[in-house]
Amino acid sequence: MKSVLLALIINNLIKYSITQSSNLFGCLITQPECPNSNISFYLYTRETQDNPMRLDLNEPTSVKNAKYAQHQPLIIIIHGYTGDKDYSPNSHLRPAYFQRGEFNIISVDYNELAKYPCYFSAVTNTRTVANCTAQLIDFIIDNEIFNIESIHVIGFSLGAQTAGLIANYLKSDRKLKRITGLDPAKPLFIRVGNEGRLDQSDAEFVDIIHTDVFDRGLLVPTGHADFFVNGGFNQPGCLQQTEMSASSCNHDRAPAYYAESINSDIGFWGYQCAHWYFYVLGLCNGDEYTSKAEMGFNTNNTVRGIYFLQVNSEPPYAQGKNHSNHDASLDGTNENSDF
Repeated sequence: MKSVLLALIINNLIKYSITQSSNLFGCLITQPECPNSNISFYLYTRETQDNPMRLDLNEPTSVKNAKYAQHQPLIIIIHGYTGDKDYSPNSHLRPAYFQRGEFNIISVDYNELAKYPCYFSAVTNTRTVANCTAQLIDFIIDNEIFNIESIHVIGFSLGAQTAGLIANYLKSDRKLKRITGLDPAKPLFIRVGNEGRLDQSDAEFVDIIHTDVFDRGLLVPTGHADFFVNGGFNQPGCLQQTEMSASSCNHDRAPAYYAESINSDIGFWGYQCAHWYFYVLGLCNGDEYTSKAEMGFNTNNTVRGIYFLQVNSEPPYAQGKNHSNHDASLDGTNENSDF
């Protein structure tokens, strides 16, 4: 009995501490209800990309009668901590998609729930963001606006973990076709179970791009296909740039690489290796006999395993399947050649 009471006291103290911290910094933990005034959805098509339509389930006609691009797939993009609908990955991905062709893109905006320095409350809020996004997905499927096979969810950082949580709230007979995680957030997600973060059970196919595993991103492979670019850290060129920290640069490269892959003629190709540690020890060399897979937009949903690849220090980052676009400046003087 004493142990139970002690556990309750500790739990309440933690909740009180988080609440006081949230109040101190003006952080917001939203009520777990959907629709939610702090979570917005904006529809973009090629025609309306400069004037998006807001979709509001409090006004169902705004969803039913929105001007969708007919017979085109739906991409749902979820930003990360401190982001919004016009911040990365949206600023990378939307222009790239519309350069390629016609798509329906819904950008999820939960900026009020993910403001600096409120990371703890932002993580708490991801469940409500996922719940409300699932509610929207269920609505558009129920009303035959899209079928679930045409929906692809892409999340960056905290948004990648949020994307994985959507599976917990969709109607029980539904499973997303594809989720792409762009450097899924690490803080507060290392010790949680699969039900609390993005993993391969959340969609028919889950592909993940890792670019900052020593700081903001997870080292653990949790998808059907995990791509570790430059080993998953120290992205080429990030130590030289001055506009952001090296870690921010590494982290932000994940959406940049994916965006480039949408229109790349040569693509980002990785070679398979059984484990990240084998790669570090130089036991995987990517020779002609090693299985290869393309990363990004064109990743085949049958790909399985862990893949490694190198990129150039500036756009175009892709080196192609046979490294035909290899940046010669990286030879011998690559500041990232730690192994």
